[in-house]
Amino acid sequence: MDEISALLRERERQGLRWFLIALMIASGLWTAIGTTFITSSSGKLFVGTTGLLDMAIMAVLLWALARRRSPTLVGFASILVAFATIAPSPFMEWQGAGIETVPAAYLVKTGLPAALVICALSAITLQPSYPLAVTGLALVYQLALLAIGLDDPRTSLATQATWEEHVMGDAIHRGKVAYTLGLTVATGIAISVVAWVARLTVRRAVALEQANGQLRRYFSPEVAERIATADADFMKPGGRVREVVVLVSDLEAFTPLSHALGPDETLKLLADYQARMTAAIFVEGGSVDKFTGDGILATFGATGALPDSSGRAVRAAIGMNRALDELNAERAARGRPVLRQRIGLHAGPALVGNVGTVDRLEFTVIGDVVNLASRIEQACKVTGDAILASRAVFDAAGGGIAAVARGVVPLPGVESPPELMALRAGGAG
Repeated sequence: MDEISALLRERERQGLRWFLIALMIASGLWTAIGTTFITSSSGKLFVGTTGLLDMAIMAVLLWALARRRSPTLVGFASILVAFATIAPSPFMEWQGAGIETVPAAYLVKTGLPAALVICALSAITLQPSYPLAVTGLALVYQLALLAIGLDDPRTSLATQATWEEHVMGDAIHRGKVAYTLGLTVATGIAISVVAWVARLTVRRAVALEQANGQLRRYFSPEVAERIATADADFMKPGGRVREVVVLVSDLEAFTPLSHALGPDETLKLLADYQARMTAAIFVEGGSVDKFTGDGILATFGATGALPDSSGRAVRAAIGMNRALDELNAERAARGRPVLRQRIGLHAGPALVGNVGTVDRLEFTVIGDVVNLASRIEQACKVTGDAILASRAVFDAAGGGIAAVARGVVPLPGVESPPELMALRAGGAG
């Protein structure tokens, strides 16, 4: 059973729980009213006994739901019990009107309006088969009442009848009977359609929520929310220039480690590592642009103005190193080799937006700031630091961060490399 079907089944259980509670309340009221207004002792005993029996059965069905029994069996059993509760009412009314003086045609005219109430209540389960089952039972029951009425020699069929004759007389109006039966069927089908549409709506809503959750597995929450609520203009190729902070990270000597681990263990390790790193990035409001094998490209401020984007990026980098320390402690306890990562930070203007075609878009960041952040990450090999940030990022991040100035480190392909700062707080090495 998939997740959506399981959720709908749970929704059906909840609906059945409320359905049974409503039936128990109605049965209790019906029993109280019946024993109050029925004059004969045998009638009082019948109503009281059946009422208590019905409520006991409904309590058992509620227990079955709580024990995670099949909701379908409980649902149809609930309908049968509910129908058995209201089925005697036309005969009780006939008895009150006087069986000896009023013909059985009275049963047809009384009908079973409570069945429509049960039909409507059963729709809260979002299971269309329940209202249809109630409709079928009501139709068969009304036909049975018609047969009993016609079997009484005092009953006659009529095409015209006055209101008094229709209610208390011996004539059954054909058109009225046809109207009642048609109304029962039409109402039941309408309620079933409403339940089906509601069920379909819930299914689609759950599917959309699943899709949104899956988006968050590939994108940061901020980007996923933008994609999920985007208008047509956002989903077109193109972008704008924004001031962003770019974070680039990479694991040291991961290629030989992956060869030693094998593909399955490598993917498990990457999944664990990336989950911890992205959590540190997301908590500071960053967006993960992409994973490049064991590398991560993240941005701060790419999807909109982000206060203190440099400070957030620095704290994210420190948080990543702390998360790596925790991962390494767990690996060391299992006798596994520890991991080391390099992180580079730089800020500057970048083109932010969708690249690709209308059929295949990728939200990304393009510009020299990305290339320079990557070069700074590679410079960690030269300086031996875990985190290097350009001086502009460090100064914009404010105080309170321990760092060591590394001066201007030559960066391949960069004519005027920035001054670099090695961040020390929470470093992994």
